[in-house]
Amino acid sequence: MTGQAAEPVFVEVLTDEELSVLAAPGAMPVSPYLRGLDPGIVDAVRRTAYRSLVARGVLDAPTAQAVAAAAASGADEVELMVRQDVRSVVALRAAARVVVAAARATAAGQDFWYAHVVDDVVLIEEVSRDGMHRFALAESARLGQLAVAAVVHPDAGDGAGGGPAVALEGDPGDPTPPGAVLERLGEAFVRADVVVRRPGDTDPPAFALFSGPGGCWVVEAGTRPRSARPVLAEAARSRVVEAVDQVRAEAVTLDRR
Repeated sequence: MTGQAAEPVFVEVLTDEELSVLAAPGAMPVSPYLRGLDPGIVDAVRRTAYRSLVARGVLDAPTAQAVAAAAASGADEVELMVRQDVRSVVALRAAARVVVAAARATAAGQDFWYAHVVDDVVLIEEVSRDGMHRFALAESARLGQLAVAAVVHPDAGDGAGGGPAVALEGDPGDPTPPGAVLERLGEAFVRADVVVRRPGDTDPPAFALFSGPGGCWVVEAGTRPRSARPVLAEAARSRVVEAVDQVRAEAVTLDRR
């Protein structure tokens, strides 16, 4: 890619169970549909996913010769022939040096967003609650911009920027903004719980953002007592970019050693 950074290019949509056939399991991203299944039916669901991948041309069924060769060598698995674009998705996902992960919630529902960074390429992965993974490719030069667009409301306002913090009460896992914040945001809010990771890190940047036309609030991980600090919309966007840039710089430095 050259010149002005291009918009992300759509690649494919895969389900939880299809990805479980194509890729080794990992801590991220989530598999919300597969995780909720009875363990007793997971193998049957994965077999159905395999048949779907073959029918769609994503996978080529192994030949009799390949199966015989694997058996003769004592191998437990037969190497699958995966369509090139999907093979690239799986490889980029596994090789990422930086991952931006966000669990998003709005009044309409919840989903998950990931950016897997490998050199100058970003693999964007959006995961719905029903386990559909939508993949697209973009330039890493746009990572900060893409992350901001993913986690900050497009019409975010300044609201009570610089005002007093709002105490957070109740379950830390509850995605609903606290009452004082919800009064300002109403139904037009985005909550994003953001983590920026690199391989081997033990203390990645993690924070939550509430944003909407009524204002923006930042919740820093590990702070006690837990509270939402009102900020200007530009400060909310800058918080995202700074976290991304910090971890990318750390990853580059470590890779050069």
